[in-house]
Amino acid sequence: MSDNIVKNYNQLRQNVIEQDRRFTSHNGKLCFEGVDVEALAKKYGTPFYVFSEPEIVRNIKEIEQAFSTHANTKTFFASKTCSVMGVLKAIKDAGICAEANSLYEVRKCLEIGFSGSQIVFNGVVKKPEDLEYAIDNELYLINVDSLYELDHIDEISRRLKKTANVCVRVEPNVPSATHAELVTAFHAKSGLDLEQAEETCRRILQMPYVKLRGLHMHVGDQVPESEPFAKATKVLVDESRRLEEVLGIKFDLINVGGGIPVPYKYDEENGDPLKDNMYAGITAQDFADAVIREVHKWRTDVEICIEPGRKVTGSAAVLLTDVSCEKRKTNYDLEGNVECHVEWKFVDAGYSVLSDSQHFDWFFYVYNASRITEPHDQYIKLAGPLCDGGDYFHMGVKGEEFLLPHDTQIGDVVVFLDAGAYTIESQTVYNNRPRTAVVMIDNQGKDRLIRREDTYEDMVKYDIF
Repeated sequence: MSDNIVKNYNQLRQNVIEQDRRFTSHNGKLCFEGVDVEALAKKYGTPFYVFSEPEIVRNIKEIEQAFSTHANTKTFFASKTCSVMGVLKAIKDAGICAEANSLYEVRKCLEIGFSGSQIVFNGVVKKPEDLEYAIDNELYLINVDSLYELDHIDEISRRLKKTANVCVRVEPNVPSATHAELVTAFHAKSGLDLEQAEETCRRILQMPYVKLRGLHMHVGDQVPESEPFAKATKVLVDESRRLEEVLGIKFDLINVGGGIPVPYKYDEENGDPLKDNMYAGITAQDFADAVIREVHKWRTDVEICIEPGRKVTGSAAVLLTDVSCEKRKTNYDLEGNVECHVEWKFVDAGYSVLSDSQHFDWFFYVYNASRITEPHDQYIKLAGPLCDGGDYFHMGVKGEEFLLPHDTQIGDVVVFLDAGAYTIESQTVYNNRPRTAVVMIDNQGKDRLIRREDTYEDMVKYDIF
């Protein structure tokens, strides 16, 4: 079994450097978009993230192509996925819009150059000051999450005498085969009950400055099958059709959210996406087909709004970290008998830097970028620098074990693939270790710093003493 794991892992490594559009090798080193990542590590100092603007553009084009049969589609990047300003600019330059989940996300999007008419505002807690800022900046949509929030929108829009464009977020009551923490359409905290949609829409129609644009939902994140999207879209379509009839209105749009998955595991022949959603299971095309098929049963002219996040940036970044320490330890049973020996490799990035692995036991392919062409045939446990015993990477290729070359040395650069979604946003300064720098490889193949690492001064300037 172990021999098969090693063989399979090394075949995947070969595929990455020979067939993957993002990667190549040169002189035994891994190149990301043609740039030697070991050289980048020496230039910027580990740990840090490297983004590919070409991959962001490719992912956006893939989504747009998937929806090409419905020309009236508008894409809003979920900025909670990664709100680094340089990444937001690359996404704006690629020609799509933005979705924000907080006041500061809205402000970031505006500052980087999105107009208010290119921003959707989501969230279960939007305070009056948040809503006032959104209405004052004439956002494309505010997705109403509660009647309490709607009352504030009504009051603020009257006072400002400015139009507030809204969708009503409803829960379609459709589960999906993803992490429980990522389900947003079944027993979730978000949105209103479907039964409240008519009452809510009737109230909005009586508000002089609140404009009802349509209904909104979100099924979940990293959803590995298209069926939940089709079912939830049907629920939203059926209710939209009914409301148009009983209220005598015509909706401008239908907002179906996001959830297009990213493949974190590539060997689909060895896994079942419905049991392990690190396999993507479906593509952007599958997502689009499920949505469009149901919408077209209602109307072909209505605007479809989508809010993908992970799909745009997930595959567009890698984390670079270096091997900083190594040791061999012995595991004993309670009677003092030797159970096994464990080879530990320590890198300078722990769960404060790559949080997805801590929160959801996330899987990442891990390779020695300094020796990418060498067989990865030694089982090791991979740990970070934090004081916690749990600061090691739990999701290896065999249980908690990873594979690296036998000749891996201190100072070698280790790369985590597909690290572009939710990772930077989740970083902490635990143990007073700084949040990382971020580098962008642009469409011309040039690298530049788009966020610097925290300094000591950054980390203490909030303290008052």
